[in-house]
Amino acid sequence: MIKIIYRNRFSYIELPSEKFNDWLNFNFINIPQYSSDCNFLKDSYKQNSGIKRLCARVIKYIKSKPSILNQEHLKEHHCNLFNYWIYEQLANEYDDKSTEPVFIFADFLHTLSRLQYYNNNTICKLDSRIATIQDRKEKKELYEYCIDYKTIFNKSQFSTDKCNNYCTYVKNKIQIYEKFQNLCTSHDRRNCPDFYEICKDKDPKLLLNKLKCKDEMEKEKQQLKGTPDSDLSGTTSNSFPGIQSVSDMGNVFLGVVVTSMTSGFLYKVNINLIKINK
Repeated sequence: MIKIIYRNRFSYIELPSEKFNDWLNFNFINIPQYSSDCNFLKDSYKQNSGIKRLCARVIKYIKSKPSILNQEHLKEHHCNLFNYWIYEQLANEYDDKSTEPVFIFADFLHTLSRLQYYNNNTICKLDSRIATIQDRKEKKELYEYCIDYKTIFNKSQFSTDKCNNYCTYVKNKIQIYEKFQNLCTSHDRRNCPDFYEICKDKDPKLLLNKLKCKDEMEKEKQQLKGTPDSDLSGTTSNSFPGIQSVSDMGNVFLGVVVTSMTSGFLYKVNINLIKINK
């Protein structure tokens, strides 16, 4: 049975791609009236309630023309995101080596092709290539980052905490961005994603330099380097110890243990000598 994959509901939910995924997961579930259009599915899939329910959600998406699709950041990208979302639901139900998601997605395409309104629709078409996209998860992650780029910058200006969260988020995109940047500027562009044009001017490293929190985080690092864990008055620092501090603490602890063991040994030797002298 297919379970809808829920994404992390952290503060990033205000980003367009996260908001869209959240909407698909939690608000796009009233679907009974759309199930009948999925009767063209193969019997084995039609009898699987999870697969049929996912099919009904695809039908609803196309027929109901939801208003969220008209939002500024989603207008040109919602259909691609929807294709990624559908396949993600299927792929997460099976192991990485299974070809079942490919067959189910193909059957969705076959079912939809038999519905006249689907052939005439301008809302969204299922992309047959989605099942064979190499590095699909990474491409999806890059695509979402590029869609969210402007919002990340704007939202990060409101508070230091929020800015710090987005700094961490953007740093985590650097490796993926550079991977596809190299692929898309090489002679062999076969694995360059179709959407890369919208990403060309969205280097995460450049965005980090624009975020105010970058300077704040650097200041905090410098302060932590010069802040002792405790002072003579017994006041303890609120900062977590760094790697060096932990190492120093370990050495101190080891010193205490060795000193204690040595003291105990000397104490026993002295007692034994006293007994002998007696």
